[in-house]
Amino acid sequence: MFNLLQFVSDDQTALGACIFTLAGAALFVAASFHLGPAGQRFRNRECKDLNAILSTPASIEADRSRERAA
Repeated sequence: MFNLLQFVSDDQTALGACIFTLAGAALFVAASFHLGPAGQRFRNRECKDLNAILSTPASIEADRSRERAA
């Protein structure tokens, strides 16, 4: 690895360090989004949308009839 650093110029080393730093920053941003409140709201909204898709009209009618019977 260190022998490889002897063959690259200073500009190439700086460019590699910038790419590595940007990739690290993107990783931190993604982790903070998924672990933070915005990611939780996103997951909750997905769950609500999925529940709305999975609920069939027959089950909705059954729920309504149970509510009327109660």
